[in-house]
Amino acid sequence: MEYLSLMPNIGVKNVNETVKFYTETLGFKQIMSVPETGELVWAMVGSDNVFIAFQETQNLQEEYPSLKDKPLNATLTFYVKMKGMKELYEKLKGTNYLAKELHKTFYGADEFAVYDNNGLVLTITEE
Repeated sequence: MEYLSLMPNIGVKNVNETVKFYTETLGFKQIMSVPETGELVWAMVGSDNVFIAFQETQNLQEEYPSLKDKPLNATLTFYVKMKGMKELYEKLKGTNYLAKELHKTFYGADEFAVYDNNGLVLTITEE
C-alpha cells in the first residue's frame, strides 16, 4: 500500500470568493472548476505540487448527507512550506489577513500565519 497524494477538499460558503482569495492574495492558480464559469460549486487551486479543493457547503452536504449533522466550522489549520515566504509576508503585512506576525519559533523556524477569507489559518514557513 502506498499513498501518493493528499488534497484537502474544504467546504466553504462561497467558492468564487475563496478562489479569488487564493489566486489574487496567495498567488495560487485556478486549475479546474465546476461549472467552468459562473457561480462555482467546486474548484481546485494549485501551485507547483500543492493543490487545494473548495466545495460549496450545501453541495458538500448533499454529496455526504452525514455532514448535515456535523458542525462545519471545525478548527482547521494548514502548515504551508514555500519559497518566497518573506515576499508574501511583505504583501500581507498590515492587512486583516495577518493572524500572526513573522517570528522565530521555539523549534527554530521562521513563520507567520494568515487567515483566509473563510477564517482558516495558514501557517507559512520556508525550508
